[in-house]
Amino acid sequence: MKAKMFMAATLVMVLFLMAACSGNNGSTGTNGNASGKPSPSSSETAGTSNPDAAAPDPVTLKFMLFGDKPADLDKVLAKFEEVSKDSLNTKLEFEYNTPQDHRQKMQLKMSTGEAVDVMFDAGWMNLYNHVSLGYYAELDKYFNNDEYPGLKAAFPAEFVEANKINGHLYTIPLTYYYTDLNVISIRKDIREELGLGPITTLEELEVYLQQVQEKKPDYTPLALGGRGFHKLFTPSENGRTDIRLAAIGSDSFTGGIPFSVALSEDGKKVIGAATLGDPDSEFASFPAPFNTHASIYGHFQKRVDWSKYINKDALAPATGVVSDKGGAGEGTIGGISRDRQKLQEAYGTGLDIEPFVYESDDVRNMKPGAIRTDFRANNSVVIPASSKNIDRTMKFFDWLFSSKANHDLFELGIEGEHWVADGDNGYKTTANTTKYQFQPYELTWNPSLSRLNSDQDPATMNYLQYALDNKNYFQIALSGFIFDSKPVATELAKIKPKFDEVEQILKVGYEKNWLEMAQSLNKQMRDSGLETVRAEVLKQVQAYLDAGGK
Repeated sequence: MKAKMFMAATLVMVLFLMAACSGNNGSTGTNGNASGKPSPSSSETAGTSNPDAAAPDPVTLKFMLFGDKPADLDKVLAKFEEVSKDSLNTKLEFEYNTPQDHRQKMQLKMSTGEAVDVMFDAGWMNLYNHVSLGYYAELDKYFNNDEYPGLKAAFPAEFVEANKINGHLYTIPLTYYYTDLNVISIRKDIREELGLGPITTLEELEVYLQQVQEKKPDYTPLALGGRGFHKLFTPSENGRTDIRLAAIGSDSFTGGIPFSVALSEDGKKVIGAATLGDPDSEFASFPAPFNTHASIYGHFQKRVDWSKYINKDALAPATGVVSDKGGAGEGTIGGISRDRQKLQEAYGTGLDIEPFVYESDDVRNMKPGAIRTDFRANNSVVIPASSKNIDRTMKFFDWLFSSKANHDLFELGIEGEHWVADGDNGYKTTANTTKYQFQPYELTWNPSLSRLNSDQDPATMNYLQYALDNKNYFQIALSGFIFDSKPVATELAKIKPKFDEVEQILKVGYEKNWLEMAQSLNKQMRDSGLETVRAEVLKQVQAYLDAGGK
């Protein structure tokens, strides 16, 4: 089964690449089309497929994303309205929040029915819970549909099928590679100034941080943003199929509570489910070395140990290697070139950044089969079922994914101003790139349309190419399992706010008595129905295995 799913995932990526190479209704030949008028090869996808048709009534669509609003977003939206007025006659309004506020406001808006047309959501946010609660519209009919040729070309049927939840598609799945590798961005110029060699291990990274702290006291050795240490220090299954780890909240696949789930050696029986703060007895039946609480959740102690290197406002969204004068910062490989440009604009061209990939030693050394994935899109956008503009919203997405020119406008900005083309599938930055740094993983990522930034250092480029190759991934256990939160919605509504509040503190190492805090949280969760949720997790996982799931 695992091999079949891996082959299916590989086929999906092959189909994507075939689409990119053969042309995706204008995936080639439309570069430099600043007027927005389609080339003959993309005439049907630039919003002018029927010039005699009357423009639809005007509509304003409300988008809800997280992060920082790009400075030139309004300029790009004005360009969009100019080139699409006759076909879409649509205005877009964007609301941006911090990641934590986004998660909370999503829940509030869905529960109150407040008008929103598009929201970012993902399995590591509220996606599966909200689908179970009926908050999101089914989108099946818009894909593999000749009335939506842009969506049909950009999203092969196999990829759509892989991202269905309980037999239906509730998302527009966004991916460029299955994993945007997690990194510590090292200030290369500072490392060299300190006389240190390239950093290849966590031990060498700590030596570097110590040196920055000692010799550059006006710098923050490790500047963290809103996600804290994220997955630094967390364990990995390393290809095992007898356990699915959820060492932090964003890895939860069980309703937002990070239960790690153990299976029998043959993968046919569920052995147990344990979470943060549980006694060791809950882990006793787990396969070694994951048979203690510390083996899965002990990484929070390392966060405490390293908290002496981080900024005092590590939960604030605007921190990082650039804005905090950081000696290093936590992020992803896809953000290296962006941060480098920001750094050089702020402090001079002699400054530089280099990546230290911290996923695991095997990933850092780019070994095959080392990156964990479930072969589903890690990011996505959804359309609330309460939206009054579902068809018009999907027409916008059809337009967006119908040509390279349309897609480039939102993902990269105005060509010649915010970026310049480098061949059919690459781009280079300009002096104005930092004025439009859109978050592509929240709206536009697509393997057949997204361009690769050519302004990369060799190490970063090698890692990006590594992440694009499916042979470098392993499929985690229970990769097709979707937890239905409806039977325990009441319990989760009580438990999850308690967990989220405590994890905010633990993920940055602010509480040295973290274990006592975790155990206290666990007692509160048990008092709120944790055992009911645990029993439901075990029940649903076993039903999934009995049905042939892996």
